Amino acid sequence: MKFLEKHSDTNYIIKLNVRTNCKSQKVVNNGDFLTIFLKSKPIQNKANKELINLIKKRLNISSNQIQIISGSKRHDKLIKLYFLEDIKEQEIIRKLIV
Repeated sequence: MKFLEKHSDTNYIIKLNVRTNCKSQKVVNNGDFLTIFLKSKPIQNKANKELINLIKKRLNISSNQIQIISGSKRHDKLIKLYFLEDIKEQEIIRKLIV
């Protein structure tokens, strides 16, 4: 998967395209990136908070293990994930795309 890049056994970077102000939350695999549809509007950082909460719940990690490394004010984002133990790429993909 091109949207998921492994940096070490416990660190990954995900390429995202975020769509805000949608009717429902969902995650779609577009090959080079994941498209994530969020309910929140991009006002007062609400969409970024909803994005972090969505990733946190799906991957069962804490919010301090998720970092927006670029694109905090754009639709295209790079997210860094920190895991406490070794995890396989396929496991991350399976949990994100439900």
